[in-house]
Amino acid sequence: MNRPAGFSEQPVWTALGLLVVCAGPLILLAGVGGYVPDDDRLAVVVTGLVWTPLTVVVLILAVVGTVRDQRVWRDLDTAGVRAMGDVTSAQHVWSGEDDRCTRVRMLVTVPGRPPFTTSHLVAGEKIIEVGTSIPVEVHPTRDLFRLVAEPPTGGASR
Repeated sequence: MNRPAGFSEQPVWTALGLLVVCAGPLILLAGVGGYVPDDDRLAVVVTGLVWTPLTVVVLILAVVGTVRDQRVWRDLDTAGVRAMGDVTSAQHVWSGEDDRCTRVRMLVTVPGRPPFTTSHLVAGEKIIEVGTSIPVEVHPTRDLFRLVAEPPTGGASR
């Protein structure tokens, strides 16, 4: 698993998430503040009362998940073991509608752990030779790793 993108690296998703989190209190404010007709006020207030706690729960889960992810990656920074991953295959795959990337599968051997197979997506269509060794950092007890550097390429295929 590689480091997930942070909120600041995904501005569209961050804006959408903030909009959803603000929906409950805004609906409640519209109902209580008299911005809706009297006939609909009770329904709008009830909807706001239901949505507000849900949005608070979503916000709490997002913050707790982000803090947990930061702690896990900090653990990798402090306890990570440098190992070599041997490329077993590399293939070009689609990433989204227009972009292609290279999926690299490799066998990683870490002292004190059984060898494991993992894969990583590298941006762009790159030619990566089978048997190439790529340095990785691996957490000694968790299934967590990251590439230390981009894999060496044999040339671009475009």
